[in-house]
Amino acid sequence: MARSTRTWIVAGLTAAAVIVAIVVHQLGDSGERQPLAQPAPGVHQERSVVTDEVADGAPDELTASAQSSPPCAGQQLEVTLNDSTESVCMGTLVTRYNGSVRSHEVPALITPRRWLRVEAAGNDILSVGWGTDERPEFYCQAADCKGITIGRRDVRGARVMTFERTSLALAGSKAAPSAPGALQLTGKIEIPPEQLPSFACAGQGVSIVTSDSSSQTFCPAGGAGFEIADDGTKRYRFTSLDGESLVVATDRDQRVRQVQFEGEVSLACRYSECGSVRISAADAQGAWRFSFAGTTLIDTESGQSNAVLNGSLILPPL
Repeated sequence: MARSTRTWIVAGLTAAAVIVAIVVHQLGDSGERQPLAQPAPGVHQERSVVTDEVADGAPDELTASAQSSPPCAGQQLEVTLNDSTESVCMGTLVTRYNGSVRSHEVPALITPRRWLRVEAAGNDILSVGWGTDERPEFYCQAADCKGITIGRRDVRGARVMTFERTSLALAGSKAAPSAPGALQLTGKIEIPPEQLPSFACAGQGVSIVTSDSSSQTFCPAGGAGFEIADDGTKRYRFTSLDGESLVVATDRDQRVRQVQFEGEVSLACRYSECGSVRISAADAQGAWRFSFAGTTLIDTESGQSNAVLNGSLILPPL
């Protein structure tokens, strides 16, 4: 009986060992698969990769956006000094008048504040200065101011002043603008349409619109007068502050023989082509009025462009 009991005990222990072995085997299989079956580490790793890709891509996109966007909302100049070039944002140009001389001033939007000042008579550059409100730090005058052009007026009457590596010498020095240490300007600045003082063109003025979309108002603020030839013909000349002239030639009977505009381009009409021009009789003060109503002038050099004049000019009593 005791032997039988021991036999059952051994059998029971053997069966238990087999069960434990099966459980351990199953747990071992599960333990081997567990690292692959856990979702958290895998998901976390994928999200980390995506996040890294976005993080790596974002600066490139921001850099590209920054590079594609202009550094200034408006106009700018490239300013070079001592082999170092900086793009400087510029403000709005303001023009002051002194007879036939225009002083164009435009602030640089930097700290400390600097100003660009250009004095011109028509298209002739008289001086250029770059510096503070008190005095220019760099300067050129007349023939030394190279690489500056003032373009023709557009349809709004605005013009563009272009700087092509324009050199300004250190103010107060006797060095040429091209000498080492000079300041160099490159870029374009818009000259807004002129708002002439009301007294400069009161009650008169002629609009000149060309076929290439250039537009301006001719104002005889520079003077007016006439000359009489030996044959009795007359030439009435009106001159603007820019040195441009509008000339009306008549015969002995005050009939218009020719109208000529002398400015950025040379334009003219002759005889019957000038039929829309009228010259009034002198008023009580002795002033004469010349009226233009759709008068068409043709380019005298190429004949490829024309201009239409509308308005009137007053020849004051002499």
